[in-house]
Amino acid sequence: MQNRANRHIPGRTLTIILVFMALWSVLIIRLFSLQIIQHEKYEAKVIDNIERETNVAANRGIIYDCNMVQLATNETTWRVFISPRDIEDQTQAALIATQLSTILDVEYDSIMAKIAKTNRADETIKRDITDEEYNSVITLINEYDLDKQIHYEAYTKRWYPYGSLASSVVGCVGTDGGQMGLELQYNKELTGVAGKYITARDAVGNRMPYKYDSYIEAEHGSNLVTTIDTRVQSVLEAQLKQTYEDNDPEHRVCGIVMDVNSGAILAMGQYPAFDLNDPYTLDADSKALLDESEYVKDSEEYNNYYWELVYGMWRNKAVTETYEPGSTFKVITTAMALEEGVTTFADPYYCEGKMDIEGYDQPIHCHKTTGHGAVSYAEGLQQSCNPTLMQVAAKIGRQDFYDYFNSFGYTRKTGIDLPGEADSIFAEYSAFNNVSLAVYSFGQTFRVTPIQQIRGIATVANGGKLVKPHLVSKIIDDEGNVIKAFDDSAVRQVVSEDVCAEISRVLEEGVSGDGGAKNAYVAGYKIAAKTGTSEKRDTKITTDVVGSTVAYVPSDDPQYAVLIVVDDPQTSSHFGSVVAAPYVANTLSEILPTLGIERQYSEDDSGMITTAVSNYTTWAVDEAKAAIEGKGLKCEVVGDGDVVTAQIPSSGSIIQQESGKIVLYTGDNTPENNLITVPDLKGYGAETANNVLVSYGFNLKIDGTINRAGASVVSQSPAAGEKVPYGSVVTVTVRYFDGTE
Repeated sequence: MQNRANRHIPGRTLTIILVFMALWSVLIIRLFSLQIIQHEKYEAKVIDNIERETNVAANRGIIYDCNMVQLATNETTWRVFISPRDIEDQTQAALIATQLSTILDVEYDSIMAKIAKTNRADETIKRDITDEEYNSVITLINEYDLDKQIHYEAYTKRWYPYGSLASSVVGCVGTDGGQMGLELQYNKELTGVAGKYITARDAVGNRMPYKYDSYIEAEHGSNLVTTIDTRVQSVLEAQLKQTYEDNDPEHRVCGIVMDVNSGAILAMGQYPAFDLNDPYTLDADSKALLDESEYVKDSEEYNNYYWELVYGMWRNKAVTETYEPGSTFKVITTAMALEEGVTTFADPYYCEGKMDIEGYDQPIHCHKTTGHGAVSYAEGLQQSCNPTLMQVAAKIGRQDFYDYFNSFGYTRKTGIDLPGEADSIFAEYSAFNNVSLAVYSFGQTFRVTPIQQIRGIATVANGGKLVKPHLVSKIIDDEGNVIKAFDDSAVRQVVSEDVCAEISRVLEEGVSGDGGAKNAYVAGYKIAAKTGTSEKRDTKITTDVVGSTVAYVPSDDPQYAVLIVVDDPQTSSHFGSVVAAPYVANTLSEILPTLGIERQYSEDDSGMITTAVSNYTTWAVDEAKAAIEGKGLKCEVVGDGDVVTAQIPSSGSIIQQESGKIVLYTGDNTPENNLITVPDLKGYGAETANNVLVSYGFNLKIDGTINRAGASVVSQSPAAGEKVPYGSVVTVTVRYFDGTE
């Protein structure tokens, strides 16, 4: 009995067994929870502890012009960095600092300061190194076995192949992406999505076999195909630079070239411009302002002013700044009047040089203070007569005028795809009184952006359709597949095609005839143009003005419009017809052949037809003379040789077809032995200048307006008094100053 009783388990032992069984059950349940129920959660934590992620940067999308020329792209470069924690001792540290300082042109002490961060594995020494520096770093690493201490990696940086071209449009990038222009407007589309390179590490941080690595490919940004044409952009910017240099404006110049039918912007620029590859370096004028500020360098005032100048340099004047459009707005007033039928171009008006408006205590003057006298409405528009326009505006009435003002798009932003577009400044209808109506009719006391004004003019040019200006035609991937395309359909019809055709005809007559826009003339093209000069009412200086000219072509089938705005020119004549119109003409003269619009000379243009000189050297004299005269040019032979040894003008020179002459030299005779002095032609009429030059034996090339009475020479090249070979080309710049505004 005792033995059987001893086989029973004692109470304490049973308790212990039960406790262990309970613990074992809890452990099994816990393991089940960890390994089965929460498996994915803890697996992720384990992986997170043993994996190291390295971002793989996505290439930013490319920005193209309309012909797929790259305006913004990416360039591969190298970064050199060190791992301070792997540097063995001070001897090795000194070696690394000395060698890298010499190779990379980085201060020795700067490198040593980074080496001192002994817990760091990545301290950048220099970015964007040259090929020579890269090769020297490789040699250094191999020579001293420094592959654990010195490292290099490839990365891409933004590169702008054309530097300053279209800088205010294309924009630039910073560490956080686009900072301005299209780079900012389309930053999301251009940025892309970074990839990842995931490497596995063991418990002590050593890399595990490659089979445990994984790679997530980066998604590169989308590409923009813009409406910018680099050929047109280059011409516009060259003319803006010339405008600036000739007229010395206080507040820059800007210009736009636009397809009037679609709203596509072929060119948009300003001067001074800046280099997109070096966007923080001030242009010469801005730098001069900073130097003249007398602020202590690196002081808070100095730095604040520096950044103010940088942002001012970046600001796109054509979109972010407003101005009073002046008489260029008379085109819009005319469209309202003709559409409402309150006048015709034949209707008579009278200008005595000023006009009284009810509610205003002094008369409002015309730019021609003596008055235009009796004029038709067509003549009043061509001569830019303010009283004529005020009389017409009164016929339109306040309500209809205001409704059209809105319909032409002047009361809201255009919606162009650029950041920072400014709002126009105008009176609400409740404050739009008779005085407002009068001065609005000729473009004063309200402010619009240049992009708004060229859109308004384009509406008249294209037959009355309001279009939306835009700079991106489509967004594509790297294979050229279209992700998104711009819809260039018109916003609305504002006025009729017949009204627009009438206006175009009258504006063209103002260019080719006796209007105020004669300086916008280009031989061989029918150009509709309007000039404008407006006061700047936001300054205390009453003489501050803005001169501008807008033109479109061909006037009988408009395709393209050009606007140039000169902000406060510091010249004796500040009228838009003088400070802007000639440069609009030069722009059109150069871009239209490029855009496929050929010259069609009229009978009145015959004196302006030019021809390029061919190369006749080594020709037999008789054959050369026959070929020259066969082109309608005159020929003169110097010497009695049988072969042409030299010629003036040289091959490729441009001369007037009507009066052109080529001088052929033979034998021992040379142009250098036949020099004559260039006469002073300044102030002469174009016809007189031509007669003088021909009598001296020179060739004439006219830069500027048509060769007829009323125009005078303002400059010449070569300069008066220079000695040049007989038969040389003298280029004269001709301008009108009568009836300008």
